[in-house]
Amino acid sequence: MEFVTSMAGSYPRPDWFKLHLKKQEGSQKGVAGLIDDRYVKALKQVLDEQDKAQIQLKTDGQLLWHNMLCHLCYKIEGFAPGGLIRFYDNNMYYQKPRVESELKRKNSIILSEYLKARESGHDIKPVLSCYTLTKLSSNSFYSSDDDFLQALASVLNQEARDLADAGARVIQVDEPALLSADKEGLEIAKKAFEVLVKDVDASFVLSTYYADASKAFAELLEFPVQGIGLDFVEGKDINLKLIKEHGLDLDLQAGVVDARTTRMEDPANVSKLVSEITKAVDSDRLYVCPNMGLEYLPYVKAAQKLSVLSDSIRGGVLR
Repeated sequence: MEFVTSMAGSYPRPDWFKLHLKKQEGSQKGVAGLIDDRYVKALKQVLDEQDKAQIQLKTDGQLLWHNMLCHLCYKIEGFAPGGLIRFYDNNMYYQKPRVESELKRKNSIILSEYLKARESGHDIKPVLSCYTLTKLSSNSFYSSDDDFLQALASVLNQEARDLADAGARVIQVDEPALLSADKEGLEIAKKAFEVLVKDVDASFVLSTYYADASKAFAELLEFPVQGIGLDFVEGKDINLKLIKEHGLDLDLQAGVVDARTTRMEDPANVSKLVSEITKAVDSDRLYVCPNMGLEYLPYVKAAQKLSVLSDSIRGGVLR
């Protein structure tokens, strides 16, 4: 089999780096930490962990993201921080952004983080979000959800262009909220994606997690992206059925390791799951990864999860 091993997004911060960030800026602030020497050290540590596990398409671990996906909002003019709210059904909280004025990108959003990670020489996948950010935010400026989403997509398109120009060949867009969107929401999200990807010389992967894609799968296949991410942990049986029944003329980012539990999978079972997926998707269009970012786990457990992923694909031929 030929497929790519990949990270899904975040990685736990080393304990010493958590302490550094608390001293530097305090916990739960909406402003990112600084890219300083200690950040570079932590970044190297996280990239080394991915390297040990033979992860080919890496991420920077989102080490400066204090508000989960909403880290992106606080790098965009027009957003202001709100009160703490639970992030989906996790025991983690974020400051809910609110839109108070026109959204503008006066400075880069995650480009500087991406560039620092690229200095390592590794293939790095940056992560954005669009529709889901609007669902995690409140809006008191734009007259409609459609206007809000289009404005955000336009800002993110500027960032995506710069990321691609800097060398990003794959850009992941995290969209768990699309799994529960109604028909109207899916339609306006599709229009926003058309804006987001316009004139960007990179492949886009629309990543979903926390559930199966049964309510949105057919519509998601029409989005202007080159790949789709599905959760084969929390939505295993239904997502397997969907790709077998509908077929998939896109790359598939398959989340096959559970990022929300410290219980370790048997690599043999993960290998069987990957084999089952390749019955419906060509292996050369498959990315295998955790089902979402690993930040919910203790640092040592995240490394063990990557080892499970690595052990499960031994004997296959890595692309």
